[in-house]
Amino acid sequence: MEHASIWLWAASLAPLALLLFLMIARGWGAAEAGALGWLVASVTALTVFHLRLDAVGLQTVKGVVEAVTIVYVILSAILIYEVAKEADAFTPFQRGMTRMFVHPLLQVMAIGWVFASFLQGITGFGVPIAVCAPLLVGIGVRPLHAVVIALVGHAWNNTFGTLSAAWIGMRQVTHLSPADSATTAIQTSLLLWMVNLVGGLTICWLYGRLRGLREGLPAVAVISLAHGGVMLALSQWDDTLNGFAAGLVGLVVVAGLARLPLYRRPSRVVNSPVFEEGESAGVAAPPAQAAPSTPEPGGASPGAGVRGRATVAMASAGEPGARAPAMSLNTAFIPYSTLLAVTGVVLLIGPLKDVLSRPTVDVRFPAVTTGLGFTTPASTSKLVLLTHAGTLLLVTAAISYVLYRRKGHLRDAAWRPILSGTVEKAIGPTIAVVTLVAMASVMQGSGQADVLATKVAAWTSGIYLLLAPYIGVFGTFITGSNLSGNLLFGAFQQTTAQAGGLSTANVLSAQTTGGALGTMISPSKILLGTTTAGIGGREGQVLRRTLPLTLVTTALVGLPLFLLARTNG
Repeated sequence: MEHASIWLWAASLAPLALLLFLMIARGWGAAEAGALGWLVASVTALTVFHLRLDAVGLQTVKGVVEAVTIVYVILSAILIYEVAKEADAFTPFQRGMTRMFVHPLLQVMAIGWVFASFLQGITGFGVPIAVCAPLLVGIGVRPLHAVVIALVGHAWNNTFGTLSAAWIGMRQVTHLSPADSATTAIQTSLLLWMVNLVGGLTICWLYGRLRGLREGLPAVAVISLAHGGVMLALSQWDDTLNGFAAGLVGLVVVAGLARLPLYRRPSRVVNSPVFEEGESAGVAAPPAQAAPSTPEPGGASPGAGVRGRATVAMASAGEPGARAPAMSLNTAFIPYSTLLAVTGVVLLIGPLKDVLSRPTVDVRFPAVTTGLGFTTPASTSKLVLLTHAGTLLLVTAAISYVLYRRKGHLRDAAWRPILSGTVEKAIGPTIAVVTLVAMASVMQGSGQADVLATKVAAWTSGIYLLLAPYIGVFGTFITGSNLSGNLLFGAFQQTTAQAGGLSTANVLSAQTTGGALGTMISPSKILLGTTTAGIGGREGQVLRRTLPLTLVTTALVGLPLFLLARTNG
């Protein structure tokens, strides 16, 4: 019986093992690896778990439906990029950022850590990656590093961010008492504070190794104190605004740091590996020089970008010789300031949010039972049309287009290249997201995901607190979000803790912190970054850099919980 159990676990592991091997070792893109992963998961479901063919098809359709919500974000994020690119907003953005943040490391932290954290606090669903990766490329950061930095910088805010969606979801499935909820919130905040600190230090290390750490340590200490301190304080007061408030305070703090003499002088790091050659000094190119590299999402060749546009958009179709006025930093930032305004109005005004949340598209799926007795209950995939992150991005793109057009930075027919560029660049990521989510859906519906988690818990009962965060990582990896991972494994983690005599607060804080860390290796989020940074097809290279950091940081999360349990035991 034990041999049969091991065989079942090995068969369940096969789709994920193949996916990681193809993306990391072979350098495959997510679209190709995801398609083969779905095929292996489906064959395993049919032959090993004895799931009927129609049920495999049903789970695949369920995955496709769920993928639509991610694709919606991708399309809308690319559309915002295309609007900004057509308006030639990246060049003035770079020049404005280098004037505001003289020190190049502070530039990188301001966008890839602080601004990404703020966006995660209010929107989430991959928006921080889709927005910040091209912004980093716009200030001269290498596209691959831009994606990695955005993934690392936003991860810590994935539990209390997105107006605490992941945290609230975990509370719903575990039915925590007020006392247990308060204890879990404190421990989760402390663990996420550690993740935040590791993220800031990692960005400094990427920028300039030991010298980068020395230059960035004061800023990291102050920013992390703001992020972590606010998160910890609000964890006992308002779990809805927790991540948003922490991100907002971080923006204020980094603006203040930019005025300190320490960060008003040039960096001592020469030829930082995160910057394109010639960009690491953090000085904007004068107007007569060629514009810096601009990200080109979904380029035909990996890493290919386009140089900044040599010409300025015409003021109007009727004045072919006229030039648009010089673009200021505020104008260049229109898409992102608009996004903040739109999300703030929609999500923070309670009555308005309630009204806009009513129109939904619901797709119901029946329960599925395999020949081995694994049952997936009936479920409903719901798309909240007007408050979805994709809608907020779409509205932002439309408003940005109108504002750029009124200011003379877009021609009359600019919508044509914007739309064609959006469609062209979205094809590859759409295929990848659909196949990856379909694979995860088949694994969940056939019992493969349950077997993997259950066996790990059974085989590691003595050191379970060391490994509990890895189940959170696994949940985010296969579902694409900390919220979904908490909904999938939250109750399982709680039951395992109770059966093993462990603290529920310890295990659940490990679950959701691991889920936050899992966003650094989530294929769907990596896809958002590679698409908007112009390196489509290089998802494996990103994963190769974020996976070791994720595994090591997850171990650091489990260690204090394990030692605390041993001390109390």
